[in-house]
Amino acid sequence: MSTKKTTRSASGAEKQRQSIKLVLDDIATKVGSGLRAAHLEFPVYLSVPSSGDSLITIACPVDPTDSEWSRATEIVCRVIGERLKGINLHSRPLQCTAVNAIAGAADITAE
Repeated sequence: MSTKKTTRSASGAEKQRQSIKLVLDDIATKVGSGLRAAHLEFPVYLSVPSSGDSLITIACPVDPTDSEWSRATEIVCRVIGERLKGINLHSRPLQCTAVNAIAGAADITAE
């Protein structure tokens, strides 16, 4: 029973990732507009994983404050949630490192 549940969830996530891949450039444009409107002037990378529960992984090559990063992840969740017919999304922090720099990352998943 638990295996069936995991399989169904993974297949749903895969379909959602495929949808995201088709409009990733548009999502990036809307996220960029949202960040600028919120006066968040740092880059956010968007990457679509090939497996697992995450729909998209976001990262930043600079070290925004926790408050700024939280606002940025909320913008990403809102933009992608709207593209996926209004589903609620949330983020979970990821361990991340970069050579000669500080970086942060988060996975975006369905609630």
